[in-house]
Amino acid sequence: MAEAKPGLLRRIFSFGRGIEAEPAAQAEEAGRPAESAAAGPAPIKPAIPAGPRAVEAPGAPSARPRPAASQAPKRANALPSGKAEGVPARPEPAAAAPARTGKVTLFEPAAPGAPAPQPAGGTGWFDRLKKGLARSSNALTENLAAVFVRRRLDDDALQELEDLLIRADLGIDTAMRITEALSARRYGRDVTDAEVRQVMAAEIEKVLAPVARPLELDLGHRPHVVLVVGVNGSGKTTTIGKIAAKLKAAGLSTLLVAGDTFRAAAIEQLQIWGERTGSTVVAGQPGADAAGLAFDAWRRARDEGHDVMLMDTAGRLQNKAELMAELEKIVRVLKKHDPAAPHTVLLTLDATTGQNALNQVEIFGRQAGVNGLVMTKLDGTARGGILVAIAARYALPVFFLGVGEGVDDLEPFEAADFARSIAGLEAQPTEQA
Repeated sequence: MAEAKPGLLRRIFSFGRGIEAEPAAQAEEAGRPAESAAAGPAPIKPAIPAGPRAVEAPGAPSARPRPAASQAPKRANALPSGKAEGVPARPEPAAAAPARTGKVTLFEPAAPGAPAPQPAGGTGWFDRLKKGLARSSNALTENLAAVFVRRRLDDDALQELEDLLIRADLGIDTAMRITEALSARRYGRDVTDAEVRQVMAAEIEKVLAPVARPLELDLGHRPHVVLVVGVNGSGKTTTIGKIAAKLKAAGLSTLLVAGDTFRAAAIEQLQIWGERTGSTVVAGQPGADAAGLAFDAWRRARDEGHDVMLMDTAGRLQNKAELMAELEKIVRVLKKHDPAAPHTVLLTLDATTGQNALNQVEIFGRQAGVNGLVMTKLDGTARGGILVAIAARYALPVFFLGVGEGVDDLEPFEAADFARSIAGLEAQPTEQA
């Protein structure tokens, strides 16, 4: 069975762009003297001149002017691919694409009842989501079957059900909501686990529907700055790469910023994603000041006419005050360029952390102004129900779900799909092709 899957993109074209440069003196906020603000952080390899480094995949569009071929500098290949050191300059495009402005909504849901597009492998998103949530779903439905074997629905049965739902990380509020709905329909009558799962899916969908929103980029602010934050190992860098691939497919120019300066592996990983997606990558030396990198990267994104600037950040525990202060500094420096930046702050949540994810949402929301969530690693845990508890408590938009390492394993969040998958039900009939 196929699912209703986002597939359309509203593309809005408008008049050109023109943003005046900020005074170099504002670089002081980034922790550097004003006169050195434009130089940027030193590159990873000592042999490469100082300044932010770009990795551009062959064929990637670029809005900046290029020198004549005889004067074009030889650019270093920063990817650990064993390729030649020089990358020849590409010719100018015949005509520059018009600048975009206004709001662009990515990955809009398909019309109700419309067949969902199938990936090359023939496996629809609902099937992959259901497989990814199998551990969460199996643990829950097996316990339900043990409790409700043609059993009369009384107070004891309702209490057992409530405890079971809480243990599944759905949260107290959602657990009470489900038991109350079931009681209103079936109290004093025989009930099966299949009937319980139908009610559970319906109530979970009601909780999730308000937070299932598509990612909307306001290109009135260009570049639209997306800052990705989260604890160590939550999948920030991989998520950025997957989003960059989707932005490229949508025809948007993206600049990636390797702001996780504490891990050289994270810098290299983002550079590889830059090559895959045809995105420019700005990186500095390991241990460089991430706020200074953000300051310089924004200028580059503006000058080269990129639509979106996607910035990685170092993983940090939400209870480490000094690391959270550094994150606040990045936000503060970006606001020197654009008071509305960062325009989108995505928090990646590792589903395997369970209840700790609730605390992460609260702390990162307060320190970095999180306005959207990405739930990753749903395929590796039996605690996927935590997303329902987060939605009930914080009502933050959930933009994407990750159920694997492949680029197609990050998809826009659909409330009905998630609710039915975690309840162990098949896709709704309207989702059939």
